[in-house]
Amino acid sequence: MMQNNEPLSFDEFKKRMIDLFLERGNKKEDIWYLTENLKNFKGKYETRCEMFKNGNLNAFSYENLIGHVKSTEDNIRMDNTEYPMSYEQFKNRVIELFLETGDREDKIKFLNELLEEDPCYIKNMYRDVCYRYERTYLNPPEMLFDDDHLPGDLDMLY
Repeated sequence: MMQNNEPLSFDEFKKRMIDLFLERGNKKEDIWYLTENLKNFKGKYETRCEMFKNGNLNAFSYENLIGHVKSTEDNIRMDNTEYPMSYEQFKNRVIELFLETGDREDKIKFLNELLEEDPCYIKNMYRDVCYRYERTYLNPPEMLFDDDHLPGDLDMLY
């Protein structure tokens, strides 16, 4: 995998991640989930390079790469599970609630900057709510998707 104590190239990293993804029984047509957010995917590669540079010669090992594959599998499962609210509905409602109070233009600017820095921010919020829904944190779990229970993370960051 590594030659002459050099980290994988980005293309080698991408191929290794896709191979791991497929080895775990995932479908070829779902590979786009793994690489959909190229900025995030490149960030994963850069993190591994930094780990390697700092002496972790196992930075590109199975153990250090499998977490991203498992997270991708969670995204696929989440997209193929029926929840009380789809991701698009969730995203729209969370943004609506965020913009209800305060300086709307300033909040829009803040939101644009946040999502430019981390395009998966709201998707990760949705994943967290779906995780709690599946584990029945509230009874009935559908309450997690009510306005009173939707995450207020954006207001806290603002």
